[in-house]
Amino acid sequence: GCAVMSVEECQYADWHSLGIKDGSEGRPLSYVQQRIEACAEAGISTDPDRYAQGREQGLKHYCRPENAFSLGAQGKTYAGVCPAAVDAEFRQRLAAGRAIHDAQKEVKRIEDRIESKERELRHTHQDEETRLRGLKREDDRRRIQREFKLRRDRLRAEIDELDRALRRARDRLFAAERADFYRR
Repeated sequence: GCAVMSVEECQYADWHSLGIKDGSEGRPLSYVQQRIEACAEAGISTDPDRYAQGREQGLKHYCRPENAFSLGAQGKTYAGVCPAAVDAEFRQRLAAGRAIHDAQKEVKRIEDRIESKERELRHTHQDEETRLRGLKREDDRRRIQREFKLRRDRLRAEIDELDRALRRARDRLFAAERADFYRR
């Protein structure tokens, strides 16, 4: 179930092309070992030398510093596969893209929480009407109304705090985007 290659894929594998694919996706060299083991279980031989040649070719595409930012912006991780000559710049650009990705994710998370709290607040009126329906005693009605007023006040306070958090998250996003703009 979790093998990286099926028997059929092992039978028809172009190891050079697989190396190019894995290199262009920034996969670590250890990934080929998983491929080799999957094919060995099926009794099929592999060509690690052709794979390594292809992987080197794929890494040339992957390890371009201009590629790093978009990988970070997509939330991708880096397995430290690039040559030392470009590694530091690659990591820096990846981190810049990742900062934007993380800030966007945080903005979305807070927006979703605000929407949920606002929906909950809108439903309190219906919930209150349902609970009040059929109550005859005035002191019971006042108690329920107080409970719902407190609940609405608490929800409004939570929404206000989330609004402040959202402003801070948007500020972080803006700063990350601005830092990238000036880095170019």
